[in-house]
Amino acid sequence: MQGEVLEKINYSAVGETVYQTVLANGLRVFLLPKNDFNETYGIISTNFGSVDTGIVSRETKQITQYPAGIAHFLEHKLFEGPQGKDLLLEFTKLGAESNAFTSFTRTSYLFSATDNISENLQLLQELVHRVDFTKESILREQDIIGQEIEMYQDNPDYRLFFGALANLYPQTPLAEDIAGTKESISEITVENLKENFSNFYHPSNMTLFVIGNFDLEQIAAEIAEQQEKLVFAGSSEPIEKIPVSLHPVVSTDTYRMEVASPKLAVGIRGTDFVDESELYRYKITLKLLFAMMFGWTSKRFQSLYESGKMDNSLTLEVEVEKDFHFVMLTMDTQEPVGLSHQFRSAIKNFDKDPDVTEEHLDTIKSEMFGDFLHGLNSLEYIATQYEPHLTGENLFDLPKILQDISLNDVIKLGHRFIDQCDMTDFTIFPK
Repeated sequence: MQGEVLEKINYSAVGETVYQTVLANGLRVFLLPKNDFNETYGIISTNFGSVDTGIVSRETKQITQYPAGIAHFLEHKLFEGPQGKDLLLEFTKLGAESNAFTSFTRTSYLFSATDNISENLQLLQELVHRVDFTKESILREQDIIGQEIEMYQDNPDYRLFFGALANLYPQTPLAEDIAGTKESISEITVENLKENFSNFYHPSNMTLFVIGNFDLEQIAAEIAEQQEKLVFAGSSEPIEKIPVSLHPVVSTDTYRMEVASPKLAVGIRGTDFVDESELYRYKITLKLLFAMMFGWTSKRFQSLYESGKMDNSLTLEVEVEKDFHFVMLTMDTQEPVGLSHQFRSAIKNFDKDPDVTEEHLDTIKSEMFGDFLHGLNSLEYIATQYEPHLTGENLFDLPKILQDISLNDVIKLGHRFIDQCDMTDFTIFPK
């Protein structure tokens, strides 16, 4: 790799080898050749998401606050190339499908293609190395994203999740839609966008992951060569972010929409410290615990389903990041008040739950491992679930993690998470 050494990361449990290196400009590159597939995926991510609206200036050391939704707004605008060129269309011309998404903590850009891999990778890297937009194009984008926000707000399940999340993290960026509000995006300026691009789109804050049918040495050399040619704005000095604060939760809230039956969300906010190296294992362990208690194989779920108190719409979302972590249970139910009380009580007394047993844990582990094996047949699954920003365990460590985790480990982490947790519920009632 033009002097760069490719380090091997061997995942013997799944027979995979990932090659990684850090380029001179700080970009972390991860390559996974899988020549039994026809496709190739490339995904480049920056550690900049919807929660990153407050930063400490490198120069003045003063705190600067930006409007909610700015990371998502910038994601949209990066597809605008020089002279208004549509870079999505450029990917299409190369025979590729391209997309992007913004999460709480990251923004990612990806393509999938069977041909022109080198050209698509070159375009992907060019996409994130400069900004080309005007005040007029910002105004146009505000209208487009405003319509997108309205669409999300009309979705009851979306409103349910983010209503509960706002209860858990009031007065923080997590209380806002990832896309912001129509009011907040109207405040975004060209200067705001350029400042955030400069702050977060330096290679030292980014990772590039390529998986699929490609020649390892060729692609590695081409990436290194292109990164040497590209001139990036900003500084490699880490930017100081304002962390998510833990204000008192809103214990309960309701909303009315055009829905057929009430929708309930029960949110649980962790207050314990999670080290960066344990993020993935912590997340898997939490998933195992809550799947045992509330998943479709639990006695609780079967009883509630058979009695008609709940249908099969129950979903479990576990989010574990360095600065915040929570569990969200959402469902359709005719008895949201009673079910919320029942779920809250069960969570507080989880270690006495009849579903939290060795036998049930083995069942949940087998189900999770089966889903994992099925996912390995999809390059898209691996490309989006392998998280190269993590310093500890990752997707391909899952078989070992499942083998290692005992019921005692699950209960121990359960106490760590639940004993000092905060809980909320949010209900959407029919109009």
